[in-house]
Amino acid sequence: MSSSFPVTGPHQEHDEVMHVLEGKIKITLGKQVTICTPETGDVFVPRGVPHSLESFKGVPCVVTERNEPLEFDKKELFFRNMGAIPGGIAKGGLVQMMQIFYHGDGFPVFPVHLPWMEKAFVTILGGYVAPLLGYRVKHENLKKL
Repeated sequence: MSSSFPVTGPHQEHDEVMHVLEGKIKITLGKQVTICTPETGDVFVPRGVPHSLESFKGVPCVVTERNEPLEFDKKELFFRNMGAIPGGIAKGGLVQMMQIFYHGDGFPVFPVHLPWMEKAFVTILGGYVAPLLGYRVKHENLKKL
């Protein structure tokens, strides 16, 4: 394995549908782990379920994702703000990442998964502490793009 997105979830406001177009990827959905290829078809990620994606070293992979509901601006804002971190995701600190989660319907999953605590963590750090420390997301809404 080479590249992994942190375990996230639950998304409160949207479901996701993943589809591998090329290569293979490991998708962890709750406690279920599946190696997905183009033959797998769509993988449904319901809101409220922790999940992660992990690629395989040396295996190019192309994955599509669509949201349900389809018109869900927070997902685009999440990825635009992640991409706007100077130096990339690896350079973003905890407070900055929680602010992006706060604006993008994402939550980290703690070792003991307590959704109310994860949401409170993101809300306090991303919604209150980050602005007090001078952090601002680059894109607050899609109208300014």
